[in-house]
Amino acid sequence: MGRLAVRRVVYSGKNYSFESPYLNDGIVIMEGVNGHGKSTFMNLIYYGLGGRVSAFNKSDENSNSKHNEIYNDENNYVELEIEIDSKRYELTRHIGNNSIFIVGEDQEVIETCVFRNQSDEDTMVFSDWILSKLHIEVFDIVQGTKSFKLNFSDLMRLIYHDQSTEVDKIYKEADNSNFLSDSLEIRKAIFEVLLGRVYNDYYFALGQYKIKLKEYEKVQAVMDSYDDFLGEVLDYDLANVLHIDSMIKENQEMLEKVKIERDIATNQKSNSDEILNLIEEQKNILVQKQAEKDNYIQARVSIGQSIDKVLFLIDEAEKELQEIEKIRLVNKKLNLFTPNTCPYCLREVERKEGKCICGNDISEEQYEKFFYTDQEYLDILKVKKKSIQSLGKLLDKKNDRMEGALKKIEAISKDINNTKEYIRELTKDITSDYNSAYVRQLDARERELNAKIVELQQAEDLAKKREKIASQLIKLKNEVDGLKNKVDSYLTSAKEDMFLKKNDFSEIYLDLMKQADEHCYSAYIGDDYMPNINLSAYRERSASVPKRLMYFLTLLVESLKNDVNFPKFLMVDTPNKEGIDKDNLVTNIALLKKAEEYTKDNNMSYQIILTTGLDTYPEEFKEFVFLKLEGTNYLLSENGKKK
Repeated sequence: MGRLAVRRVVYSGKNYSFESPYLNDGIVIMEGVNGHGKSTFMNLIYYGLGGRVSAFNKSDENSNSKHNEIYNDENNYVELEIEIDSKRYELTRHIGNNSIFIVGEDQEVIETCVFRNQSDEDTMVFSDWILSKLHIEVFDIVQGTKSFKLNFSDLMRLIYHDQSTEVDKIYKEADNSNFLSDSLEIRKAIFEVLLGRVYNDYYFALGQYKIKLKEYEKVQAVMDSYDDFLGEVLDYDLANVLHIDSMIKENQEMLEKVKIERDIATNQKSNSDEILNLIEEQKNILVQKQAEKDNYIQARVSIGQSIDKVLFLIDEAEKELQEIEKIRLVNKKLNLFTPNTCPYCLREVERKEGKCICGNDISEEQYEKFFYTDQEYLDILKVKKKSIQSLGKLLDKKNDRMEGALKKIEAISKDINNTKEYIRELTKDITSDYNSAYVRQLDARERELNAKIVELQQAEDLAKKREKIASQLIKLKNEVDGLKNKVDSYLTSAKEDMFLKKNDFSEIYLDLMKQADEHCYSAYIGDDYMPNINLSAYRERSASVPKRLMYFLTLLVESLKNDVNFPKFLMVDTPNKEGIDKDNLVTNIALLKKAEEYTKDNNMSYQIILTTGLDTYPEEFKEFVFLKLEGTNYLLSENGKKK
């Protein structure tokens, strides 16, 4: 995988400037007293690599952590000379500007932007550029309704061991810290992408799957809405396009026949006997229609009676339900009722079966409802409510039948009126040579068929839209299923690989922690990849310094042992915090040299940029110091003044 190194750091402004010497491979150290610019140096690198440094943010006038020299400077920029897989690049980012200009070995200038919302067809996102050079796939992380790409600045949270992050945390704070950016899923993704052999493929496929799934769910919602729309505008089930097309052709053929029949009828003289026969046929049809209408009217009356009965039963059941609820409430609160006790004097009474305490006749079923247990009341209420629900469903069915009968009566009445009108027209034509009634009937039939064809054509348009959505839905479902299979396949391989990596990481981490902390006897990372020291026993806060530093070092060692995405590059800014004494800190820093042991066999290189206090490192590290900040020697020097 790709390897990153920073070779030179330059800051230039109207008032201040700085230029570092060439930074070699291995460990390179900037030492200095507090307030002289060690963290500023690291922030310049991070800013030049597309990170967010609030102290440089000129748009934030209310910031309490301004870096005055840089914040108030003019025409200022950061220039980094970096190396990725032995290829040199020069990066330039102006302070307060979100463009990064890249000059490669071929001297071609590429303009990139830091934020994706500023990207367009001509401007690449810097994170995408550097990740592609490091051979890390750019993929989407989808959480709920939000979707975003994992950026290089996200991965830097386990590459840049900064000073401002709280000591009991491991990951550097996210540039835009919120519950989403610092969620367990995001932190696990960062670790897995940096160390997992196939996790990058898994997250790339997972991002595609979640995006495609959202697209599928969106189209499914459109399909559901379209079905609801069809249910509201149509009073019939819409057929498919093939069937509707055949119905259109059938009606068009019938229309042609009607036109031919009309032409014949128009040119043919009428015969009174034929008209009389036709009138007789129509009268027979009229009788049949009237009989059919009478049957539906009788059905309407019968259904209406049934509806009245059901409504009565529902009303009675609801009254009984209310009565039982009242009895239960009173009995539960006051406990007044027992089978043979007078409710007034509370004396025992010998009650005869079928008689109330007062002596009046009463059914035992009606009498016993006052003496159930609370659970029995609840069971009765459930049965009654279920009975009311069943009656409600029966009422719906009866109402549907009533609606159907009324529609049939209306349609038959219309046919009867049309038949009567046709008979009157035929009667007029008995003394005429021209069968105008039959021609008018054919005209009406033609209009009816034309209207039917238009209706079918509109239905065909609706059906085509539905089938288009359905086809899109099926295609998306197949794509979702395919991506799901790919995700599952990658996940299985990734889990097997990460299981081995996690165990290997824990072994290296334990070895380093034992050397860094004399009181450490147990160290491993859990399923969330967070370190567990001494089986979660309480430790003083200063013990968190080696806990975090060795975690970052183990990440680097893993990249030197295995072919992973971690770029064999670390930035460690002033780790002496939370009261750790100097000797222990020096011991911790000395362990950074352990990375060297893993470069001998595979001819690999790495770079650790370290800032620390004066002489806060092992004696043998003096040769790695490239700059010392003390006295009047600050990182940034005023232009025109000698240091």
